[in-house]
Amino acid sequence: MKTELIPELAQRLWQAGNGAPPAHPGTADWLDELELAYAVQHATRDLAIEAGDRVIGYKVGLTSQPARNAFGAGESAAGYLLADRLLEEGQPLSTAGLFEPKVEIEIGFLLGEALPGPNVTTRDVHDATAAVAPAFEIVDSRWRGGARTLPMLVADNTNAAHAVLGSHVAPPWDQPEIPTTLSINNRTVPGNATAVMGDPAEAVAWLAGHLLRNGARLEAGDIVLSGTLCTPTAISAGDRLVADLGELGRIAVDVN
Repeated sequence: MKTELIPELAQRLWQAGNGAPPAHPGTADWLDELELAYAVQHATRDLAIEAGDRVIGYKVGLTSQPARNAFGAGESAAGYLLADRLLEEGQPLSTAGLFEPKVEIEIGFLLGEALPGPNVTTRDVHDATAAVAPAFEIVDSRWRGGARTLPMLVADNTNAAHAVLGSHVAPPWDQPEIPTTLSINNRTVPGNATAVMGDPAEAVAWLAGHLLRNGARLEAGDIVLSGTLCTPTAISAGDRLVADLGELGRIAVDVN
């Protein structure tokens, strides 16, 4: 049965994120359903917890229509965030152990209340959010050559690698129309919060419903990275990354 293959694949992906070579795509020939993919993702999460890490929140991926089209996805995808992969603001980002890292500008939501659902609205998200913060997400695939299918992407925790949160901004705040700029040395990449499902709070509301369908929920204290405001952009050692999110502030990190 396909479910018997879940632990082995989870082990391969987890090891690839911890110094081993990337997983060969051929090991995922059987991975053809999202339910199986999330089961692999949850198994990698359990391996991280067994190794002493802890889950501190979630990330939402495929929050733009072009990104969903690229994977033939009918909706966004979810992943988890680990404490050991969250960098302090000002802490350098090491590319050691990463394969083809890219940077995304995100808005991080810090929940002050649970969002149990069902039918969570953006108003519910605003009411439950204690603060937001400008953020970087560093994404990287543990598949050799990258994920080729939606189940491969989901199984690999939607490419989550590292995250950096900037200074917190307390309510009241409003973010749907915030233009953003990512600077990488002398290059600039434009973005806008409307790229995230029209409103990043909508992505958090979607996540609440997704988790509920899978027997979980967003809890007080969770961090949620709501989706990228700009095109994921390749980075390398020596880069300086600066994101300007207007009223939500700036965040910077050096890549080693």
